[in-house]
Amino acid sequence: MKILSFGEILWDVFDDGKEIGGAPFNFAAHCAKLGADSYFVSTVGSDENGIEAINEAKRLGIKCDYIATDRKYKTGVCNVSLKDGIPSYDLVHDVAYDHISEILPSGEFDSIYFGTLAMRSPESRRCFEKILKYTKRKEVFFDVNFRGNFYTRELVNTLMRETTILKLSQEEVSFFGKKGEVNTCLELGKNYPKLKYICLTMGGEGAMVYDCRAKTILFSDKPKGEVVSTVGAGDSFSACFLVNLLDKQPINVCLDRAVILSDYVVTKLGAVPDYNPKELF
Repeated sequence: MKILSFGEILWDVFDDGKEIGGAPFNFAAHCAKLGADSYFVSTVGSDENGIEAINEAKRLGIKCDYIATDRKYKTGVCNVSLKDGIPSYDLVHDVAYDHISEILPSGEFDSIYFGTLAMRSPESRRCFEKILKYTKRKEVFFDVNFRGNFYTRELVNTLMRETTILKLSQEEVSFFGKKGEVNTCLELGKNYPKLKYICLTMGGEGAMVYDCRAKTILFSDKPKGEVVSTVGAGDSFSACFLVNLLDKQPINVCLDRAVILSDYVVTKLGAVPDYNPKELF
């Protein structure tokens, strides 16, 4: 199973230290921990943070064939503050992941994954558009991960046209309409013909998935752990759902396992805590 992730590598900087981060990086790390061949397209700086980022990627099992090093721009940084376990983000502009270019992965992938943040710069967006045009894949997974104002309706609409699997958080649903969570998912399924599944995470209420072709909705509300930090929880959900889907597991199993993993992640500090999938599922 080969999964290609595109986007930002950055360091989440907290009051008492720093953690490697970026939603695509966290996603790629979880895919690797779940047994996939996890490839990543990004750019880091030649600074100390960039060297550490590459080392962390390798330690977590991410394949670094398509991670470039830029001598001009610094590795991405996001200053994170936590209040009651909920993160807020202060993203630094014009960093290495804003200049992802001239990278075209070879071979065929089971899925391509991306979000919106790395699309904030024309250079990185052009690179992704080229990858989407020329790289063979079976699925296209779009985890919107809205951050600040680094997205537009036009951008999201363009990305949605190629998406086969969409992941939204409860907070992000309103961007697509005011008809409520279920009705919004139903409408998206009608408006974007390539969509197969829409995953919606709902915090303490669990999660749901809408099968756009079968026109069925499944809910999962597995037991919840005590929340320490929600950083990385959505990324673990996305990775677990996709890996199990590509492994041809039933949709209800994909959903339940994704909720179980994300529920475990919120009980730990760090976006990619240590775990053994065989002990969780």
